[in-house]
Amino acid sequence: MNEWLSLLLSWFPFLVLIVLWVWVSRSIGMRARSPSGVTMIELCERQAEEMRRINATLERIAASMERRLRP
Repeated sequence: MNEWLSLLLSWFPFLVLIVLWVWVSRSIGMRARSPSGVTMIELCERQAEEMRRINATLERIAASMERRLRP
């Protein structure tokens, strides 16, 4: 048991540094701005909306083609 506690205590500062590094890099990344001044989150949301619009259009095209191919 004492060996496990020693191992945990020796690795604890390293693990804390890793957690802090991940947290800081994620928080900085979320606030990052593109050259146009838009945040990365806003760019991703715009891209997702555009993909939804394109998918809806493709669904309409596919449905139209299926109706034309039916005898």
